[in-house]
Amino acid sequence: MKLLKRLLPLLLMLCLLTAAPCARAETETAAERGLEKLKTACNWDRIVLPKEESYLEEWKTLYGRPAWYAPSLFVETMPLTGSGLEPQPPLFEGTEVTVVAEENDMSCILYRHSNYKLYAGWIKSIRLLEAFPGELLSVGDPAEGDFELLHHIENNWSVGWLPGTEQPYTVLGETVKNCVGFTLEYQIIADNTANKWMIYGPRTIWVSDGERWTAVGAFEYPQGGAVRVQVWLPERMDIVEVATVAHCQAPNLFDFRQLAEDFLIQA
Repeated sequence: MKLLKRLLPLLLMLCLLTAAPCARAETETAAERGLEKLKTACNWDRIVLPKEESYLEEWKTLYGRPAWYAPSLFVETMPLTGSGLEPQPPLFEGTEVTVVAEENDMSCILYRHSNYKLYAGWIKSIRLLEAFPGELLSVGDPAEGDFELLHHIENNWSVGWLPGTEQPYTVLGETVKNCVGFTLEYQIIADNTANKWMIYGPRTIWVSDGERWTAVGAFEYPQGGAVRVQVWLPERMDIVEVATVAHCQAPNLFDFRQLAEDFLIQA
């Protein structure tokens, strides 16, 4: 009993310390939380920040809509179109965005560019959609059982080419162990040719554990636009690299973006 009495003040102090972050989070205003989120973008200090009253209590998850005759949309530096200020990196069709504020008819968003960096900027709210606008595809046979979902892992482009090709591939920030599936987002973002038939065709998906590459399926890509492919692996695998190989007349002519996310892990 004496020992319990001596430990009780320490236990109470520990409870107060662990509860403090939650208490602070509950007392933060929408503007404070929104600004903190914006500061995770690499260019947050190069845009006009929202007014305090423009921040949303609940952020929105939306997607860039297709643009007319272009693979991407303009992202403004301030909540005004045609401001004359240099625009931020474009928002590619289908890219997921987080809306943290709304001003007039503009949304202040965070989004990932094709270089995998996180950016912030302003875009017309009407140019955002509630659902992914591209085609949804699936390869492989769905795994059975329960999964743990790992939504996002850092993606980076390789410094060299995929062996046997002249195309870069995606390197994950960490190895995903016991993976049974993931989502691959893919889009040609620059044709670099007037003969578009030369760049369209099937794409084979390859994954690597850092030592060996394995082909895990293929999907059709007969035209431009963003697609999302649910990739089911033939067995549980460790993944640290993801690649797509284009089977077409000019596989090294075009520029593309890809993103690997929503990893399904099964112990």
